[in-house]
Amino acid sequence: MNWDRLRGCDDTVQSELAESNFHGALEALVHGYQHAVVGFCCNLLGDVMQAEEVAQEIFLAAYKAMPRFRQQSSVRTWLFAIARKQCLQTLRNRGRRSRIVHDKQSFIAEGVHRDPSLQPGEEPEALLRLVQQGLNQLPDADRALLTMRYDTGLAVADIAHILRISTASVRRRLAYALGRLREVMDSDA
Repeated sequence: MNWDRLRGCDDTVQSELAESNFHGALEALVHGYQHAVVGFCCNLLGDVMQAEEVAQEIFLAAYKAMPRFRQQSSVRTWLFAIARKQCLQTLRNRGRRSRIVHDKQSFIAEGVHRDPSLQPGEEPEALLRLVQQGLNQLPDADRALLTMRYDTGLAVADIAHILRISTASVRRRLAYALGRLREVMDSDA
C-alpha cells in the first residue's frame, strides 16, 4: 500500500471534517481507504466476502464517529482502530455463532428436514448427524442465520435489525440457506 498517496486523502478528510461536511469526509475516506480497509479485514477474518461486509460497517461506524473525531491521531490511525474493533467483534460473533449452532443442531434439524410422521423428540440419530454434517458444510453466515431463526426463534424483522439489512434480504438469505442445507443433506443421504 502506498501510504504517501493517501496523504492527500487525509488532508481532504480533515478539511471536510473542519467544515462539518461529514458526507464529503466519508466520500473521501471511502475513496482513499476502501481497498486498504477491505485488505486489512480480509487478512484478519480470512474471508473476502465477510471482509467486504465488515468494511461497510467500518465506514458506517467512522461516519457516525466523525463528529467526535478530535484529530489527535492521523486519519489512518483512527480509521484502522475502528476497523480493528469491528473485525475483532466479527470474530467474537463468529465463535459465538459456531457454539450456538453446535449446541442447537437438533432444533434446527426439526425445522429444516423433518419427517411429518415423527413426533418431536423421535428424530433418528442418522438425521441429526446428517443435519450436523450439513450445517458444518455451510458458510458461517448461513449457519448463524439458520440458528437465529430456528433456534432462538427470532422474527425476520428482528434478524433484519441485528444484521442491518432489509427483511426481504433476510427472507431471501433464509430461503437460500435452507435450500442449501437441504441440498447438502440430500447429497449426503
